[in-house]
Amino acid sequence: MKDFIIDTVDAIVIGAGTIGSSTAWHLAKRGLKNVVLIDRNTIGSGNTSKAASLMTLVRTKEELIPLIQETYRNIDEIELLTGENTGKNKVGTLHIASSEESVANLEKIVSIANKHHIKNREISIEEVKEKVPWFDTSSILKTSFMEDDAYLDAYLLANTFAKAAKLEGATIMQNAEVIELLSKDHKIIGVQTTKGIIKTPIVIDAVGAWSNLLSLQLNIPIPMAPVRSIYWITENIDTLFPKNHPMVVMPDAMAYSRPENGALLFGLREENSPHFHPNELNTKPNSDFLGPKNDAWDILENYGKDFINYFPKFEETGMKNCITGISTYTPDGYYTIGSFPNFKGFFAATGCAGCGVAGSGGIGRLVAEMVLEIPLFAEAGVFRIDRFSDFDPMSEQFRQLCSDSRSKKKDGG
Repeated sequence: MKDFIIDTVDAIVIGAGTIGSSTAWHLAKRGLKNVVLIDRNTIGSGNTSKAASLMTLVRTKEELIPLIQETYRNIDEIELLTGENTGKNKVGTLHIASSEESVANLEKIVSIANKHHIKNREISIEEVKEKVPWFDTSSILKTSFMEDDAYLDAYLLANTFAKAAKLEGATIMQNAEVIELLSKDHKIIGVQTTKGIIKTPIVIDAVGAWSNLLSLQLNIPIPMAPVRSIYWITENIDTLFPKNHPMVVMPDAMAYSRPENGALLFGLREENSPHFHPNELNTKPNSDFLGPKNDAWDILENYGKDFINYFPKFEETGMKNCITGISTYTPDGYYTIGSFPNFKGFFAATGCAGCGVAGSGGIGRLVAEMVLEIPLFAEAGVFRIDRFSDFDPMSEQFRQLCSDSRSKKKDGG
């Protein structure tokens, strides 16, 4: 069938996860009314739907904190605007240090929290036992409880951002795939979709794991790669896992946990997280396990011993599920946000580095401010798309660097 032009718009955001949907809302609320949010499936149905979604505020990479704080502000605003619930649960995060190295790191985290006015306090062993009944406190050397931290449902967050964007005048196109980015003289002029051509001077690439498949059409490499994340969900035991018990960060076990409706959701940092070429990934939402099936239990055996030491009743506790998803990691653990030098109209909003849901509101705001060429609310230099040189984002070597970044990460979820 001959190509046809279905519209001419001010900006197109490709990918309706939390970051893309947030970006569409931030653009529309700032007056760019002719904004189109496109997804080849449905809103929030891709890797967003598999996110553990810990919204930990304090980060050792301090440049992330203002973006996460912005997300918290955005959640209040869009829930009020839309009347929708994002599933936000304010339960706080308990940071546990069980070694001298972790004590030093936790002291640094507390200092950062104080600097950014993030509420925190050290709590007693007795209070840990009360708050987290499943936890063995015998190895604890130091604690810090960040009381304002929350977790939420990333699928609901993406849909609430999208509904808010629509209320501000944006258009949502679901089940429409962008096949090609159209450009001329190093300028974006539109996109070719499965439903026709849409003309536009602005394209925001927010398709996560598949971002480079689009950007490389323009010879623009984005420094990030798809890396597996993995977590488990136990059976429901209300006496061990109260519904409002805090999230727990355990750097000595390279583990984190959060409540899950009377069960416990917990994740581990693998020593060498599998990474993928984007062409290897299923483009449809699915529950397939990424990697060898035996990994679901081998990882617990190989890397979970320290976590199990915190959890005396682990072997008596049944497991309901093991879930794998994809995070887009960068070698340095920072987001990838912004335009590419000498190419007009193309912006990246990806490289979530394991905290894309938490930072989604801030990422969306930064991108909107860059597009509209207005002052930025936060420092963005560390997120530059061109901060690495001479790399192939599809190569095994570069993808391994991104995997290493996830494997070494200790803060947050």
